[in-house]
Amino acid sequence: MWNGASGYWDALQHDLVINFPRKDTTDDDTQKRFDLIQYLARDPNTDLFRMFSVQHHQRGRDPRWEERYVKSTRNGPVNISWNENNTVTFRNQRFWYFQPDMSNGSLSDNVTSINPIIATIAYTLRTERVILKVIVDMILRTYHTNMFLKANVSSWLFDGVGDPILDLVGHIPHLPYTIPFDRFGWFYKRNGSIDADGLFVTNTGAADFSELGKLERWQHSNRTVYRDQCGELKGTTGELWALEHEQPEIQIFAADLCTHMSLAYSGPVVKQGLPGVEFAANDSLFDNGYKYPNMACYCDEVRDENCMAAGALNVSACKYGAPAFVTRPHFLGMDPYYPSKIEGLKPTENHNFKMAIEPVTGMPLAISAQLQANALVRHIPGISLNNQLPDADMLVPMFWFREDITVDEHYANFAAMALGVRYWFPYGCYFFITLGLCLIVTGVYRIRKYTLMRLKEADISASQKFLSHGDKKHDFAMQLKENTL
Repeated sequence: MWNGASGYWDALQHDLVINFPRKDTTDDDTQKRFDLIQYLARDPNTDLFRMFSVQHHQRGRDPRWEERYVKSTRNGPVNISWNENNTVTFRNQRFWYFQPDMSNGSLSDNVTSINPIIATIAYTLRTERVILKVIVDMILRTYHTNMFLKANVSSWLFDGVGDPILDLVGHIPHLPYTIPFDRFGWFYKRNGSIDADGLFVTNTGAADFSELGKLERWQHSNRTVYRDQCGELKGTTGELWALEHEQPEIQIFAADLCTHMSLAYSGPVVKQGLPGVEFAANDSLFDNGYKYPNMACYCDEVRDENCMAAGALNVSACKYGAPAFVTRPHFLGMDPYYPSKIEGLKPTENHNFKMAIEPVTGMPLAISAQLQANALVRHIPGISLNNQLPDADMLVPMFWFREDITVDEHYANFAAMALGVRYWFPYGCYFFITLGLCLIVTGVYRIRKYTLMRLKEADISASQKFLSHGDKKHDFAMQLKENTL
């Protein structure tokens, strides 16, 4: 079962690396960057959650998003180990704290939504024999009269919702996944956990600077659950960046998606007085081969007769078989097939996933991370409890989150000063080189002038001595002549 949709973002939200990238980067340089990340992890950021309610849909009215619930987060890498092969191993730890003064609602607010446990069982048994599904349906109906679940926000998100069906899951045959939880919650058992996101091994860039931050292994493997090239580890986890000049896109590995996300270059920006480059999601994000053939490997050909419409990523294999699909909020950029079945959605560009980076330091200047978790509910012959929505094939929004981060004034000023030093350093070098040359030329000129003056003085002295010696000879000759006469 999916117990976290924004967990992968913990690595990104404190990527304020202010050491300048250098081609001679060493492990010590990279360690300084990690030390800085751990220090910055003390500063809280905020997550915004909006729960989607189907209660109004049951009554024939438009479904609506519930009030916003804001939690501050404190994240950072822990259990850091530096390896001899120019890699670093670490885990991520994350804490959430409810902020009532920033929230429009209370954690005690009740929200009615699809029962994800029933939806998961029906989804995983969809290809099994009808007789098995009928038996399972009878078992489910001994505990539930419908497929909807009402619980408060705190239970939906972190405390978890108890359900006796979870105790029976291990006894239901032909389930391909083992659910290791006794309660259901989108972030159940994730608060303070160092194991939820898994074990990461990234490159330090000591041998090759262009490899800085590259994810080498995750969960002891260099591949994920997806087939072909979609299962390859790509991008960074966000702690370290080595941007190239005019880089067309960046790739961020998302642990909760078991894959990477690509953000395309969208243009220059200025944040807190610092120039940067912005990357944003486009229609290639969560495509399944409809527009971009190289993305077709995200379509599960084995277990899905019909591939999901473009704009939704099937993460069920990553979430214990739950029919979990990830989109942008309000189905932004998605094929209209599923959004047309849900009223009240208003996607705008403000719902897009964006990130601005200072290209020299690799420091994120601003982040707007937004994703939406959805449950695919399809009518399954034999499991009537699951077939209570009016449409036989619906992608039901569960919640979406937004995390807004902007580099604060302190670090912006520090970065501006460092960038200023970097910018003016060549000119300073030119100035001192020019000054040095001027001093050398002046020195040579003065030495030459002094030498010439000394030579001239020596010539004059020699001439005077010569003339003085000549006068003495003349006087001696005149005296000798007088004596002779």
